[in-house]
Amino acid sequence: MARGPYALAFALALVAAGFAETGTFSYVAPPIDDTTPVNNATAREEEWIVSEIAGSMLNIAAYAGHFEPGEAFQVRDLGSDASGAQRFRLTRRVEQYTVTTNRPWTPDPYVRIARSLMADGAGLSVTEDAIPERVDGMGAQTVSRLLQAHPRSAQLHERAALLTGQSVQKRAVASPLFDGRRELCRITAHLAIARVLHPSGPTKDGRAAEQLLSALAAMQPGDAMPPDAADRLPFWVIEP
Repeated sequence: MARGPYALAFALALVAAGFAETGTFSYVAPPIDDTTPVNNATAREEEWIVSEIAGSMLNIAAYAGHFEPGEAFQVRDLGSDASGAQRFRLTRRVEQYTVTTNRPWTPDPYVRIARSLMADGAGLSVTEDAIPERVDGMGAQTVSRLLQAHPRSAQLHERAALLTGQSVQKRAVASPLFDGRRELCRITAHLAIARVLHPSGPTKDGRAAEQLLSALAAMQPGDAMPPDAADRLPFWVIEP
């Protein structure tokens, strides 16, 4: 019996499987290589950071696209590359990405994932919500409300990132033991999403948020993992 029809059917099945709830096809994951995963406290913490950022972006995309996020990303530290940067493999269903960075709390390494998650339908374009109001100067309550209505607004994501960073800064001053690592993951996710929605460059709020994120990241403790929060706030809620 001819194998052609079966081979074609199998190929089509793989392509169809590549469409997650976002409606966008990233690519079919290649075979897993035999790279030995790194297994130490620092690696586990950085895996958690990368996983938390990717999960936040997935939740934003799910809300914006009206789909259930479903399975979370699985993250594995693959060790450093020739330049000394850490490599992380992220897999989810048939999707696979590699994040390479020596600063996990920075938006650049996550832009490719954000673009795939936020893409319109099965295409590669990403639609940005236009906001007629001036976003700079808005408070947390207003931004939270507008993000529910406009989850594809780059300006609102940048404003949310800045307000969250200011909240972390304030709480860290009030309590030296405050652990803001989860909030820094949300800031990073907001900024990565904003870059995809508005690729021409960040606004004043976006630039300020990136600078604050860099400063706060250097201050975070690295001796213990933050506990999982089953009652995690929706992404648009910005704590004062």
